[in-house]
Amino acid sequence: MKKYIFLLSFLSFTLCSFAQFGTFKKKEDVEKFKDTRLVVVLFPDSAYSASVIAAVERYWTFTGYEFAEDTALYRYKKGDYAFMYFSKSKGSKIKTRIASSEEDMNAMVITRKFSRRVAAENLLVYGFCSNRIDTADWEFETTRAVQLMNNYLNYAIEAKSNSDLSSSKMMSDYPSDKSQLVDKKLLIEDRQLELKGKEEATTLFDGDVEEVDYEEIHKAIRWQDNSYVYFYYSKDEKYCNKLVVSAANSELMYFTSESPEKCKCNAKDLKELKNIKVEALKPRN
Repeated sequence: MKKYIFLLSFLSFTLCSFAQFGTFKKKEDVEKFKDTRLVVVLFPDSAYSASVIAAVERYWTFTGYEFAEDTALYRYKKGDYAFMYFSKSKGSKIKTRIASSEEDMNAMVITRKFSRRVAAENLLVYGFCSNRIDTADWEFETTRAVQLMNNYLNYAIEAKSNSDLSSSKMMSDYPSDKSQLVDKKLLIEDRQLELKGKEEATTLFDGDVEEVDYEEIHKAIRWQDNSYVYFYYSKDEKYCNKLVVSAANSELMYFTSESPEKCKCNAKDLKELKNIKVEALKPRN
């Protein structure tokens, strides 16, 4: 029996490995990656670059790193390097001239090689971002994405065996303490909650739910407020990836994928979040 009900809906999609936020298959490869020098690629957009620098300096702990402009990457053709930068999906509303990917991801990514068109075989780690990113939004998007990627690697390196890196195993235990969802208020951006008839969010979730302006979510992220979790989505041509993460340290609480037109938080999502809380409170053997 699956530990969390949300896994059932998620595993029906062919790209189920996305929920891991990484592509590592062997524990030894994660351990080797820890010794890799991470090159954080900066693009001409000053708001993007300033936000990436701040997020990495504050929250990236897994490897050593340095910053480099996209025009100066010839210096890293030789050596043990990986590259962190942004990959824009086709449907995103982002004006910044940055990279894209074969997987059509809207995400911060880490790759083996730098390319403005991220090849699937070079993709190592990724953290999904929102599709609407204006100048003032980069601070919050890069904070979450850097934390998500750092979290994934820290969990992956603690895996006891290669099988623990499978998507099903990672999703059932990642993060290890889902009980932190129990006492948090769920924030959902205005017009992103879709309920029918007499359905009530607080009843379905069995906890506090509030629809707020997205600036309130930004405020929670900026202050790393441990009182909140929040909903957001990242859409590409094939899927809408829906996530709930904690405002503090972007711990993954919930992940599911649906068709691109189904991006709003609905009754099914809230019920599954409630079930996660119930399961998290059960005694473990």
